[in-house]
Amino acid sequence: MINNYRVTQMSIEPLPSFTEITEILDEADLFTSASELHGILSGFICGGIELDSKSWLTHLNDVINEGMGLPPKAKRLANAIHGKVVSQVTDDGLGFSLLLPNDDKPLDDRCDAMSQWAQGFLVGFGMVQQALNQASEEVQELITDIRNISQVSLDFEQEDEESEIAYAEIVEYLRIGAMLCFNHFSRKPNTPISKTIH
Repeated sequence: MINNYRVTQMSIEPLPSFTEITEILDEADLFTSASELHGILSGFICGGIELDSKSWLTHLNDVINEGMGLPPKAKRLANAIHGKVVSQVTDDGLGFSLLLPNDDKPLDDRCDAMSQWAQGFLVGFGMVQQALNQASEEVQELITDIRNISQVSLDFEQEDEESEIAYAEIVEYLRIGAMLCFNHFSRKPNTPISKTIH
């Protein structure tokens, strides 16, 4: 757990379904998708923003609502997603996952959402992390890879096992990449990463 930031498991409520999150964002007329919103918040957190600060909300308003405050329902949703991401990444990232449509949705739709997540992550990360050029070569290459993923339209000609495996590998790469950024920019030096395998 990150010093000075405790997230009690009791305070983390289950998130609404992907469909419900999409409906809340649509109702609020916000310029974002469920996956992009999760990517933006993950970018803030993995980019080094103070975890116990509310400054992320101001940044989020700027990105998705032209600097205006969010409607109450959307604000509660954003707080819930933010809290969930913080809880996951501070627990060695073992539970961290991208917010994407379920596997029963068409692969093309899931790929679009994955690209939106990557775009959102880059936006959030870029708003809070100004010292990328001082980061390790590995992290800089990773951000370049995420940028490339965000710009590629992955159209699979058929939804076969090979395509599903390729999709899953890219999702996992993004997941691991986000955690690498968090460990580099946000994890305190005196907070070792557990070597325990669960």
